[in-house]
Amino acid sequence: MTADALERAIGAQDRAAILAAVGSPSHDTLLLAGVPLLERAVAVVAPDGGVLPTALAWRYGYALHQAGRFAEALVVYARADPVDPVDPVDVAFLHASNASTLWATGDAVASRQLSDRALAEALATDDDSAIAAAWISQALVYVLEGDLDANLVAYEKGLTAAERAGDVLTQARIHNNLGSRCNAEGRYTEALTHLDRAIALAESVAAPGPVRALSLITRSDSLLGLGRLEECLAELHLARTITRTSESPLLGLAVVGIGDANRLCGNATQAALAYREALAIAERTNNAQIIVPATSGLARVLVVDDVDEAQGLVKRALDQPAAVGQVEPLLAAGWVCLATGDKAAAGEFSRLAVREAGRRHDSRGLAESLELQSLLMSGPRAVDLLDEAGTLWRSTANSIGLATNHALRARATNDHVEEQAARRRLRALGVRDDATRIAGPLQALGGADRARVAIRTLGAFAVLCDGEPVPASAWQSRKSRDALKILAGRRGRPITREALSEHLWPDSPGSGNRLSVVLSTLRGVLDPEKKHPSDHYLRADREAVRLDTEHVEIDAVVFTQTAAGALRALRSGERTDLAVVEELERAAAMYTGHYLEDDPYSDWTVDVRDELLSSALEVKRELALALLGRGEQQRAIPWLVGLIADDPYDEPSHHHLITTLHQARRHGEARRAYRGYSTRMKQIGAPVTPLADLLTPYT
Repeated sequence: MTADALERAIGAQDRAAILAAVGSPSHDTLLLAGVPLLERAVAVVAPDGGVLPTALAWRYGYALHQAGRFAEALVVYARADPVDPVDPVDVAFLHASNASTLWATGDAVASRQLSDRALAEALATDDDSAIAAAWISQALVYVLEGDLDANLVAYEKGLTAAERAGDVLTQARIHNNLGSRCNAEGRYTEALTHLDRAIALAESVAAPGPVRALSLITRSDSLLGLGRLEECLAELHLARTITRTSESPLLGLAVVGIGDANRLCGNATQAALAYREALAIAERTNNAQIIVPATSGLARVLVVDDVDEAQGLVKRALDQPAAVGQVEPLLAAGWVCLATGDKAAAGEFSRLAVREAGRRHDSRGLAESLELQSLLMSGPRAVDLLDEAGTLWRSTANSIGLATNHALRARATNDHVEEQAARRRLRALGVRDDATRIAGPLQALGGADRARVAIRTLGAFAVLCDGEPVPASAWQSRKSRDALKILAGRRGRPITREALSEHLWPDSPGSGNRLSVVLSTLRGVLDPEKKHPSDHYLRADREAVRLDTEHVEIDAVVFTQTAAGALRALRSGERTDLAVVEELERAAAMYTGHYLEDDPYSDWTVDVRDELLSSALEVKRELALALLGRGEQQRAIPWLVGLIADDPYDEPSHHHLITTLHQARRHGEARRAYRGYSTRMKQIGAPVTPLADLLTPYT
């Protein structure tokens, strides 16, 4: 089936030509056709909504399946004409596709019946494409039935058939599913072998569409498991770009993956935004496969800022169909209960999570469940649980999980030196300081001692008094919050009363009295019990106003000071290479989001945001170069990927990334990085450096 031929036949309203254009069955051609084109074909062939020729019914049904519209797909399969003298290959595809859709809805019994029919029919036709499709449906059913050995055998047989048929996209699909299986068992490095092959196969056809996007998403999960967070995010953002204009449910999977990666990074604000976007996508189709992880993740990142919403989200996640899997919502429930002081409930959820993760061979979920249990105990038993979890993290090569585990174990054994070393390792892996805002092991450990009043501006704006966020009810007006944002942006420098009033009430003269009311409100917010003199936190005279940064901690100030100190030490050579790298990593960990992300268009935010972002990019750039100078290519790659994510037209960082990937013998990734670089340079009319000039000899 070619899209052009089908388009012409539809335009001519020629039923016979449409059926001829459908042609011989092939998953390659199926996956290149989208719902709108096939929908128009169906409208011509069966305008009354009646029966459909089997060749068209299974293609249209499976296209709906790919779009996540499972109920509609099942209706379309049922419209296939039972007495139509069809090619038996089409019948095999119909039943295999129907079985796959039933699997997606969790109907194991019906899926098994149709999958068995599909396999028998496909084997009778001796058509390798149909045989491959039938074996895939068998593999999926085995997952629902819990027979993972049979699942692997089915995939191997399907892959052999797809290779015989030269069915490229089906091969890619199977390699993706094998990679996903490896991820579920914590074999992330092995998964990457399958997923690199899947992506290469998908990119070898003219329009890879959903298969390429799915493989990128699955590969991102491998990278997440290995602690390669920036690389993970890069794959997910590319997948989101590919699927943004399509009807595929993969868009929701990509976005929820972005939420997961940001949650592990400690970027609470960005994680919350991604999870909310994923929920909006999932709710349009009631896709529980997205709703469960999105609600679970959102509950964890909101536990500090809105505990009521976090608890409601946990309940919603737990109420979703059990067939989707319960490890994520059980863990979310346990961590949220621990964060809110309900240790009894946290213990119950941790026990349920251990049982479910063990049943599903989910090493990552089991390790985290054991860590949750350990935090509810003390003494040797807690250490034993942490050691068991550490073994699991080590077996999966999950560097972030292992570093977190080391920090937990050090705390349990009162080893302060080891705990600080583990925290430095987490910063080196790209974990930001905001991880302490997210329900999980790092929140349980807590962060450094904070000032009584702290203002958070990197990411979403928040004010914390004694570590607790100031509730919305404490603010009498939006102007009070805006005034504090403006003062925080000054970072301790004074602003004239006139300038502050102009920001708050543009073109409104005589606002002095209103400003006095606002400043009085701010003093009440920062010191509600009036424990200090009125100018302790907020200093104001007849001319100007400023925050006293000796008593108010502003995250932007702390970041700026740390970044400046690290860069100064780098350039002066006053510290060892290793010490400078650690200082740069500490500064990078403090940049937890762009300045006032929830207020992007206010005139007082733009210059400050640009200044802070420029500092953050300089820190990352110097950190990457310092690591390269030390011969640590693998550690430098995530920072280079992050630089390009922040500035896609940063040509030197593109060059360094391509060369470094080549030196690290990650040749497929180097070529993909080069294609991305070429695309960006062409967009701005800049010359593209030949690949051969960037591929330096091995060192």
